[in-house]
Formats: sequence, structure tokens, C-alpha cells
Amino acid sequence: MIRWAEVRAKPVRTVAGLMTGTSMDGLDVALCRVTSTPELGFELLAFETVPLPRELRQAVAAERLADLATFARTDAALGRFFADALAGVLERHPAELDLIGSHGQTVYHEHGLVSLQLGEPAHLAWRFQCPVVHDFRANDIAAAGGGAPLVPYVDWRLLGGRGRTLLAVNIGGIANFTALPAVGDDADAVLGMDCGPGNMLLDQLAERYSGGGMGADLDGRLAARGTVDEALLAELCAHPFFAAPPPKSAGREQFGAPFVQALLAEVRPEREQDWCDLLATATELTAFGIHDCYLRHVAPRLPVEAVMVSGGGARNPELMARLAARFGNLPLATSDAYGLPVDAKEAIAFAILASERIDQRPANLPSVTGAARQVLLGKVTEC
Repeated sequence: MIRWAEVRAKPVRTVAGLMTGTSMDGLDVALCRVTSTPELGFELLAFETVPLPRELRQAVAAERLADLATFARTDAALGRFFADALAGVLERHPAELDLIGSHGQTVYHEHGLVSLQLGEPAHLAWRFQCPVVHDFRANDIAAAGGGAPLVPYVDWRLLGGRGRTLLAVNIGGIANFTALPAVGDDADAVLGMDCGPGNMLLDQLAERYSGGGMGADLDGRLAARGTVDEALLAELCAHPFFAAPPPKSAGREQFGAPFVQALLAEVRPEREQDWCDLLATATELTAFGIHDCYLRHVAPRLPVEAVMVSGGGARNPELMARLAARFGNLPLATSDAYGLPVDAKEAIAFAILASERIDQRPANLPSVTGAARQVLLGKVTEC
């Protein structure tokens, strides 16, 4: 058993970062060697995505969690699943853990009011006999922040000050970005926000098209066969989230099942080509959301010289092509080129945020979340 104080005494620790996003498709597990002093750094030891069992995916649907008993049981079941999944990764990639950072599965997020993640951390603390940092968003909300996004702090620490302004885009279930200055250590100069739907909308449409047989539009193949419905795109781009000023964050509350149901009721796709056109339009919407958010809220203050993309959306050639077309002559590359593996970036981020919590370093960015000041992120569970 290792205690918080013992972990803090180690300048280099082995940390597991666990992340399940709004896509609810799997648990990302990043085993990292995190260096806390004199400069923050990390080495990725192993990374895996462990698929979320179908019954758990169904259980975390908002309509099913309305029952209190189901809610409590799902919280415990997710905690046990996280522990089992991490144990499996450690069997394949042996390591002695010092610390775990578990984001949990977001089941409800209302910007600036509440953000709720499930996955009881005591199961992790008991199984691995080390501290678990969790519930990362509550302190930022208590300090009058939005509670998200939180990854911009890690972007700033790892990527800031590289000699050119950089837009670090992450396309998970929700798309978000961090705009980083070319020089300087001023956290207040960093800009960041959620931009709109990322893979969430595309995944739901692919699932509906296939009757549950597809979890995503793999490589954007269906969208590539479609034609953007410009009238529908204009209607979708008029969603109030896009015009809202920062700080702002989003989730299934804006672009989840009710949004998809309303969209399908309006479009009523029947032929395969109808679905391809709809997916092409939804893919263009994701690219629009990122670019429009940049033009509205970042370009006037911090015009960037390059764009970096991470998350599952970076694996979608059709989405990347549409994003590149939107940004024109700006160089666009995946985060792999910057030393951050595309699929692992957010799990790595929560390993680092857990390490920062143990060191009692505030790790939110008020310029991003709107919080009154920087605060410690996360609660610590030990057994």
C-alpha cells in the first residue's frame, strides 16, 4: 500500500490515467511515468482502449439513470469495470502503480452548475492499494467556473511556448481546443473552450443507420460518399451553442440522443444515400464548429500559426480533410507529430492532472473555465 505523502515524495511516479468520454465507447488507459520536478514531463509506458460492455453503455443512458437504485448500482458497476480493465492492462504491461487519475464517466454536465461523473473510485483504491484522484471538475465549478474543459492546462504545460502560436484541437465526443501563445509562461494568455459536437453526433447516426451494428462511421467512409445538405447545415449551424460566448462547455445535454432524434424526425433518411448525405452534413458541422469557434473567439486575440488535432476524430480522414479545408493555409497535423499519441492524449492528461493534485498544484485555467481563480482539481480516495 502506498499513501499520498509517499507519492508526493517521489519526483518520478508511475501513474495510470483513466478516461471515458462522452462517446461512451470505451475506457482509455494510459500508463505513464510522470516527472513532477524540476519540469513537468511524462513518458507513455502503455496505452489501451478497453471497450465498455454493452450493458454498461446502456445503463449510463440518462433515461435509465432516473431510477435511484439503477443510478447507485451503475456507479458501483463502472467502478468495478474500471478496476478490472486496469488490472487487465497491467497484466499485459506490468508496472507498480503509485497513483491513479480516474476521470469517470460523465452522465450529466451543465456548464457552471454541476458536472457528474460515475465510477466509484474506492474499487480502484482497494484493488491497487494506491491513491486515486477523481471528481476533477467540482472545485472549478465551486469557484464559479464552468468545470470544463480541463485539458487546456496540460496542453499549456506540455505544448506552450514552442515558438509559434498553436491551436490544440481534441475531437472526442465533444470537440474542444486550446489556443497557446508562442512564448511566455502566462496562463492567463491561454484560451480554450468546447466547440460543439465531435464524434458524438457521427457515432449516433452511424449506430442508427446500421441498427446498432456500427459504433462509428469508420474512417468517415459513409460521409465521404455523401453530399453536404447546405440548407440543413445552415440550420444546424444556427444552434445557439455556436454563437454563445466563452467560457462554454457542452455534452450530451446539447448534442445527445434528443438532438439526434429531432434531426432524424426532420430529415427522415430512408435510402443509404440519404444516410451518407446526413453523415456528410454532420461531419461538416463538426468542422464548422471548431473553425467558427476559432474565428469568433480566438483569431481576433490570438491568431494561430498551426493546428494540432488529437482524439478519435483525428483518425477520420474525411473529417480531417474538411477541417483542413476550413483552416486553409494553416499547417494541420495530428498530435503524434508533437509527441502526444492521438488516442492517448486525454488519458495522459488525467494522469498528469492526478500528479499535479498530489503535488497540490492548482490545475484549472480561469481564462478557459471562467473560474474566479486557480484551484486544486480532484478529490483523493485511499483505502
